[in-house]
Parts: sequence; C-alpha cells; structure tokens
Amino acid sequence: MSDLLICVERKDFPADIPHPFYLTGFTPVVLCGPTELLKRRRITVLNSRQSPRFSKGDAWVRKTLEALRGFDARETVLISSLGTTSWDFLSWAGNKLGFPIVLVFPAGSAQNFIIARTKAIIDLGLNEEKTLAVRPLGLGAVRKKSQANGLRDIWILSLSQSLIQVSVRKKGNLEGYLNSRQLAGELIDRSFAIEYEAPQPIRKPQLPKKITLPEWYRPGDYLIHWTRSCVGPWPDESKAEHFERILTESDDQRGGLETLLKMLRERIIRASGRLVRGRYPVVPFTERSPEDLPDLIKWRAGLRRWTFEPYGIALKKSGLIQMGARPVIYGDLNDFDELSEAERPFFQMAASGKRDWRGEKEWRMQGDLELCAFQPDEIVVFVHSRGETQQIMGKDRYRLICLNVDD
Repeated sequence: MSDLLICVERKDFPADIPHPFYLTGFTPVVLCGPTELLKRRRITVLNSRQSPRFSKGDAWVRKTLEALRGFDARETVLISSLGTTSWDFLSWAGNKLGFPIVLVFPAGSAQNFIIARTKAIIDLGLNEEKTLAVRPLGLGAVRKKSQANGLRDIWILSLSQSLIQVSVRKKGNLEGYLNSRQLAGELIDRSFAIEYEAPQPIRKPQLPKKITLPEWYRPGDYLIHWTRSCVGPWPDESKAEHFERILTESDDQRGGLETLLKMLRERIIRASGRLVRGRYPVVPFTERSPEDLPDLIKWRAGLRRWTFEPYGIALKKSGLIQMGARPVIYGDLNDFDELSEAERPFFQMAASGKRDWRGEKEWRMQGDLELCAFQPDEIVVFVHSRGETQQIMGKDRYRLICLNVDD
C-alpha cells in the first residue's frame, strides 16, 4: 500500500513546478503513489466540460486521442484528473495508451486519500503501479465545489510542461489560464484545437394531454419505477467499462426505452445510491398514478436530464412491501442526523432550492430488485408509443400499457 507524502511548502515537493505563477503562494498538497513519475516529461490535454452523452465520433474525443498518440508513453507522463466527462475520459484513454498518470484530485482533505486513490484506479481502470494521486489541501479555505475544482485545474497547469489545447470554451476558466501573460506561448500546442461546442439540451418527453388507463389497472395496487436515459455508465458498469463500450460499439443507445429494455432483458432493476444521502443503494418507486406522470417530469439542471421519461415498470405494492419496500421519510438534514442506520436509506430531502420533492410520493427498496420474484402477470410495463410495444411483446407475457394511445 502506498504511503502519503504531505508537502506543506514548495521545497517539500518532490519535483520542479514549471508554472508556479498559477499558484498564489504554495497550496499544501498530499501525494500517494510513485512520485518518481514526476521526473518524466509532463503533458496535459485540455478540454472544457463536455456532455456525458458523447460518442466516439465526437470531435473532442477524436482530437484528444490523436493528441495523446503523438507522444511516446514510455517517456511521458500524463497530468489528468477525474470527476467530469472530459477529465475521466482523458485519464482512462491515457492509461489505455500506456501513459503513467498523475491524477490530480479536486481540493479536499488528506483523510482517506489512500482509499480515494484506490477507488479511482478501480473505476477508471488505471494501473496502480503507474498512478500518482495528488490532492491540493483546502485547509478550510475551500468551501465550494467550484473552488475545489479551480484549485485542481491550477495544479494541473502548474505541473504540466506542455499544454495541449483541444476543446476549450471561450471566456471560460481554462482559456483565461492559457491567456496568462506569464505563460510562454510556445508551451501551448494548439495544433489539435477545435471550436468548443456546448452540450445540446435534451428535449422534454412529449406526452398526451391526458393519459387514459385500461379498466383493469388499479393505481392503488401498484408502485411504479419510472426509467430515464442513462447519463454515463450503467449502474452495474465502471467508468472504464463505459468508455470501452463507447469506443467499441457502433451505436451506444441509452435512452429511457433502452434502459427499460435492459431491465427486462436482465430481469433486474439495479439499485443505485448516487443521489441518495449516505450513498445507500436503493430502487425508487412512486405511488402516484401513471396519469400524474406529466407533473412528475421535471428538468434537473445540475444533472442535465429529466427526472423521468415515459417508460416504466409497475409492480404489485403488496409484493414489494413483503420485500422491504416502504415510503421515504421526507425531512431536512437535522431529521437525517436523528434517524437510525436502518432508517437512513429511506431519507429524502423534503425540498431543495425551489423544488418540493414530497409530491413524488416516493417509496424505496434496498438492494437490487429481481423481477423473477413476481409472476409475469403481476408486472405492468409502460411504453411511450404504440411502435415501441413490439419490442416488449413476447417478453415473459408482461402486461403492457401504451401511454400515448394516439401515437
């Protein structure tokens, strides 16, 4: 296991810092891994924030790979990071091409940094013996995520001897750093530079003004798990597996329908803790009627997606209760602190910003849900249009409801 090296002053840092003018003073840092990597030539490839919905044909992906292939991985180390699509992809691609990686984390604490490095190596598929993790220490001064990421970017630029520009947003932070008068122009390679393209907005799912249900469907008897497009890896997929799939498959479809088909094909609704306080893996449901779906679909700006799409699976409430499903506990952070460990997976903030989440009437079940626990006629599948029903029919005789009967 690697030990931690904490550098409080610049003289403690085990290598030269080519561009110290980016650092106002010296920010203490913690390192974990092979520090001898810093003795090699250091490069970085710069992309502004990119959409997690990308393909191998996207210009920034092609140019990033082209830039990396122009260097000898035996003599060069790649300065990169994690936490955004562009940094995650660069770290994975650099390792795939044989580069040792200096992985600069957003500013934070040295506590549990060894564990954080190990998790990143596993998720991005990196080589542990060729990965040096670096984290600027906030020491109380860094309170916002933007500040932590900004300090991360400054350290990447400070450590890199060559800066390769690919897709950099105009008037963004990266462009501002590159335009520094103290940075020699010959250190910036703009031969791979392309125009930055802002992520395209995702259209709201179109629903009929009124959803009509068949007489046999009784909303009070069911809980519904509505699906949505998968932004990034599937719940059972690492980032490394996700990037590998994007670069090898001809068409990477991960819309709401594809998410539904994957659940039916695998006969599992996989639990996720990504948006759950405490990261407890759960499967969410709503007890609201399918007729209320238009009211439930909201835009999540921070996640760059809609809360739900018109595809879902309804299961008998009685069976789910027997499997441990229960209504969530709406409250605030003080309420969460007072809950027992057994209750915390079911906690949900009552409100955030201007949004009140209690209207979703959410239920949760811990762990993956295997559909084979239900008889096929106890499962109801919702699709958006009649044309999509053909992709569901024949799958274990599930009951099927088309939400847009006029389509």
